[in-house]
Amino acid sequence: MEKEQTRLEEQQYVREPSPAPTLVEEKDCMRNVDGPSNTAETSDQQSKEPPSADSVDRPYSVFARWEKWVIVFITSIAAVHSPLAANLYFPAIPIVAEAFGKSIELINVTVTVYMLLQGLAPTVWGNLADLPWCGRRPIYLICLLVLSISCIGLALTPTSAYWLLVLLRCVQAAGSASVIALSSGTIMDIAASHERGIFLGISGMGPQLGTCIGPVLGGVLAGSLGWRSSFWFLLISAGTTLTIELLFLPETLRAIVGDGSIPAPPWNRPLLPVLGRKFRGKYDPALRPKALRKVGPLEFLKLFRHPDLLIILSTNAVQFTIFYCIQTTTSPLFLANYPWLTETELGLTYLAYGGGCVFGGPISGRLLDWDYDRAKRRAKADREEGIVHDPSKGYRNKEGVPVIHTRLRQTPFYWGAYVIVVIAYGWAAKVNAPLGVLLVFQFFAMFMSMSIFNVTQVLIMDLFPGRGSSIAAANNVMRCVPGAIMVSIVQYMLDGVGAGWTFTILALACVVSYPLLILEWIKGPEWARRREEREAAKVSPE
Repeated sequence: MEKEQTRLEEQQYVREPSPAPTLVEEKDCMRNVDGPSNTAETSDQQSKEPPSADSVDRPYSVFARWEKWVIVFITSIAAVHSPLAANLYFPAIPIVAEAFGKSIELINVTVTVYMLLQGLAPTVWGNLADLPWCGRRPIYLICLLVLSISCIGLALTPTSAYWLLVLLRCVQAAGSASVIALSSGTIMDIAASHERGIFLGISGMGPQLGTCIGPVLGGVLAGSLGWRSSFWFLLISAGTTLTIELLFLPETLRAIVGDGSIPAPPWNRPLLPVLGRKFRGKYDPALRPKALRKVGPLEFLKLFRHPDLLIILSTNAVQFTIFYCIQTTTSPLFLANYPWLTETELGLTYLAYGGGCVFGGPISGRLLDWDYDRAKRRAKADREEGIVHDPSKGYRNKEGVPVIHTRLRQTPFYWGAYVIVVIAYGWAAKVNAPLGVLLVFQFFAMFMSMSIFNVTQVLIMDLFPGRGSSIAAANNVMRCVPGAIMVSIVQYMLDGVGAGWTFTILALACVVSYPLLILEWIKGPEWARRREEREAAKVSPE
């Protein structure tokens, strides 16, 4: 019933006359309307038109709802391995230092190079995944294979070869980090705007849960089976995920398979093609959207010329950096305040982050979808009443929804609550408040961080269709590089001014960044409209 209702709404929207010569629309959702629709056009005439990726006879994607959930689940499990590989290693650092006969500072070099590669590797893999001659599926498999091979090497590294440990940690990061960027692109492929919020919220739980359970598992494995056991565990996990994706994960890049009904090349198909069978064999080449022109491995650098993207990524990077500072200082801060904590108990405190992730991602995602549906109903009511919105005065997608204002409407609450929680957390740590109080603040910090991430990521998907993995790669660079810098100095801040003022300063940085979103609210629709016009002008001569 939901799909049929969506189909009828889109059919009504296409057939209604539009007084505007051009309507600003999402390229990944519906074809452009170059002039007023002809209300006298008959059904026979419409049937002669070549079908499009979002024809009124088809949904946005041929994958059923349950199939979309399966794809999101598979890709989310793959995305767990990026933070899991990093956080499993943290509890074993003292043991590794003793085994290799090196100082803690030298072993921390393996953490630094991992973070750097974690930020840079997706810029290559993520952009390759957007290319029509490659696609998502091959990159998923390659990344998991590289991760598996690196884990074997790390588990067998002799303690006399410190240089090999550093090198293989780089390889491990290159393999594990990119799957997060790929998962965002996959969601853009299979989910329309009104359902991306909940899918992205669930997908984001994977990486964040890896961050939360990694220290717990790492501490248990290193303490009971030795430091090499963490890499054997990762090998088993990555190998299992690789096998599942090899068997079941279909190619989703719309430049290759369109809405999912166009068969991928034989070498790019799952061994057990059970997903997306509804429209199998019922396809037309016109269903395949045109690939982006001049797309290369460094395409993400060109994305930074768009002011709205730069604003969104910058604000998201600030809140992520703050949260990363909270997370990385948890162990030394808690040990200083609560010296009675054992290593196992200290690892269990990270579960507070996991709780915030489990609730924050889905709840904020559902709220985003609800807000979008409400704006969609309002736009439909306007059309029924004959109210016409001038495209030159704002950006609306193919459903007539002002996506920028709709997505950003919730941000004052999320940013305000996040700032309050961060400041309260710092001063609670300063006065040695009960451990439960700090864990509650960590829970809400994670909740708000996930909510902010969902808002910014869904908005980027709406504004830059067809470049999901490239956008996620750019987002990864913007988050990881400042995060690596701040992590290297936040301990000095704690030692110098204490926890209270350290987290107050970090929270004020979040306050200073929020006016950028106000600028996006004001100027964003104009930037998006001009970008659509430029891209339409490039396509029209063809």
